Amino acid sequence: MNPYKQFTSQYTNIERLIFSKAVHKHLSKCGFSGWMLSKEFGGQAKTAQELIHASELLMTHCQNFGLMLSWIVHEIVTWWFIGHFGNEIQKKEYLPKMISGDMLGAIAISEPGVGAHPKHLKTHARISEKNICMNGEKTYLTNGPIADLFVVIAMTHVEKAKKQYSAFIVTNNMLGFEYTNPLDFSFVQTSPHGGIILNKCMISKTNLLGEINTAYDFMVKPFREIEDTLMMGPILGGMQCQLDYLVHEINQQNCSLNHEQLLTIGNLQTIISSSRVIAEKAGQRLDQKRQSIDLLLGFRQWAEHYQTCYTRLIDQLPSLETDQIKFLTHDLCSIGRVASKIMQKKQIDIGKNIIHLSSIK
Repeated sequence: MNPYKQFTSQYTNIERLIFSKAVHKHLSKCGFSGWMLSKEFGGQAKTAQELIHASELLMTHCQNFGLMLSWIVHEIVTWWFIGHFGNEIQKKEYLPKMISGDMLGAIAISEPGVGAHPKHLKTHARISEKNICMNGEKTYLTNGPIADLFVVIAMTHVEKAKKQYSAFIVTNNMLGFEYTNPLDFSFVQTSPHGGIILNKCMISKTNLLGEINTAYDFMVKPFREIEDTLMMGPILGGMQCQLDYLVHEINQQNCSLNHEQLLTIGNLQTIISSSRVIAEKAGQRLDQKRQSIDLLLGFRQWAEHYQTCYTRLIDQLPSLETDQIKFLTHDLCSIGRVASKIMQKKQIDIGKNIIHLSSIK
């Protein structure tokens, strides 16, 4: 049995399955952990391109976007944060447990009322000779209510009114650690989200991850692009699920489509094929440690256009939309809206840069 069927065969109604530690453990048993991590620490040493392709296929099998989000966030904690910035002791301590499914990871950056804006984050860490004392609250954390290990971004220094941040490994058994209540999101409800409170949370100095005072520039900023790149796979898989469901219902109900509706069907498949090429190129750039903001913006625009075309067609043929596909469409459209403001800002920055370069010439 291939790993995709092996994973999905254990569950009924997997489209509404909520990501849990048991699901995480089963994903690991089926070979979906440590994809991009080196074999030295038990990983599979595969590429970002391969992960994007695998996540698209897994999405088409499970049709559960929230589950995919939780899985990929854990893989990023494993490969990017600990795999890239952890020292040898940290890697040996945590990576085998992350890959086996014995530990689940989360990234703790955002805070109540301010999001992830570096000017407004308040969580801070005081480093003494013996240990580190952390205070603050983090929220909107994917896997937050069930994670065992958190990569926490905290302020450690202020230089000329500019805050500097460091990253720390915080586990849920540390003194002063507390979970907040799970968040009730209107979308990606199958991906648990929540927060943590650090109230004089005492951790060892050995839990500093990477170089002190450098975490925001060297970890957090690249993380955003890494996450957007790797999530291309589930988005592609979701789009293909939507189209496959639509075509299936058209055939089942023996619907007769007009010229414009047939044109839209063809357009939807064309968008998926074009977007897949963009995703492959973005994955290649990630493997080469190159930026791909232009590709990410292009992909998001195509994905948004796809949902506009798909929704317009469904509005014309309402009998074709099942509850199952409504649930998936809601997640995909909502994720697109969340990203739209950030993407617009990045496009404006690109525009400013182009004008600046043009004026120099």
